[in-house]
Amino acid sequence: CSVYLKSAAQTAGIRPREFRLMLNCRSLPGTGRVAVSGDSLTEEIRLRTRMRGSLNWAPPRFQIIFTVQPTLRRSEVVGLQHFLCAGCGTEVEPRYIKKLRYCEYLGRCIQSFADKLHIKYFCDCCHSGSEAVIPGRVLSCWDFGRYPVSDFSKQLLDSVWHQPLFDLTCVGKTLCSRVKELDKFRELQEQLLVIKKLLRACRLSESEFEQLPAHLISEQPHVFSMDDLLRVKKGQLVAQAKALQHSAISHIENCELCLARGFICEFCRENDIIFPFQRDICRRCPVCKACFHKHCFVEKKCPKCARIQSRKKTLRWMCDVQRLNSCSSVSRRLMYPSQWTHFEFS
Repeated sequence: CSVYLKSAAQTAGIRPREFRLMLNCRSLPGTGRVAVSGDSLTEEIRLRTRMRGSLNWAPPRFQIIFTVQPTLRRSEVVGLQHFLCAGCGTEVEPRYIKKLRYCEYLGRCIQSFADKLHIKYFCDCCHSGSEAVIPGRVLSCWDFGRYPVSDFSKQLLDSVWHQPLFDLTCVGKTLCSRVKELDKFRELQEQLLVIKKLLRACRLSESEFEQLPAHLISEQPHVFSMDDLLRVKKGQLVAQAKALQHSAISHIENCELCLARGFICEFCRENDIIFPFQRDICRRCPVCKACFHKHCFVEKKCPKCARIQSRKKTLRWMCDVQRLNSCSSVSRRLMYPSQWTHFEFS
């Protein structure tokens, strides 16, 4: 069959390179047949990238990679790529593999039919030498260096640079414990979340929280973008958070409405008002969330919890008394129905 097709192609005047291209590539649905002129290699590559691919090659997909891939020998990886460019699928002769360019971001492995297909090396048409910050290196070793990536990876990373996609509770779990700047910002972040809830109930407060990205002071404060992490490294977010905290605390200390929402330590009964965001002097009960002085608080002896338990016992006792009274009333009606009927209608 292939011999017949080759002879037909030669009869039609199609070059061998164009013939291999037509055999190996599958067109996308709805695109129909694509005519390859063969006069321009760049035009051929552009047309080929519109194809879905073949059994040995497929174009890179949009995906977020959180890990750093190990570097293997170039000859082994290109051989596993079937001597095809990872971006456009152009076939490369073995003697020219040193001219292929490595992508630090898409250094990945995908499962093929029988083995793993390593997608790492690109031709100079798909890899123009652009550089970008690699998310996997930031999350694993706090490395914001710029590394060479393919044009596809560069466009992908630029498009997600400001998007909050990186949950530090799932990826980079040990990052806060290893990076002092990030740990400091996380402490300020938790305090600002408590302050924001307090100021939200004050009609006299002027909202200044727009200075920080909205996702950093929301219900999911552990989700960051690459831009947020870079600003943490430079100290910009910590400075903004400290200024915002100072301004908010100044309002709270001079606002009667905010002071009325504070707590007085029920152990020492001192007159100073304390708030949950004062973590250096304040301790919250884990059950009722009331605030006390750190040096005054005694575990499992919270006065507010004791009052709540006493009130619950009183309510249960009142409910039992009402239930007994209702039961006794019903029983008297059943025993003396004529007297209750006369009493009701008299």
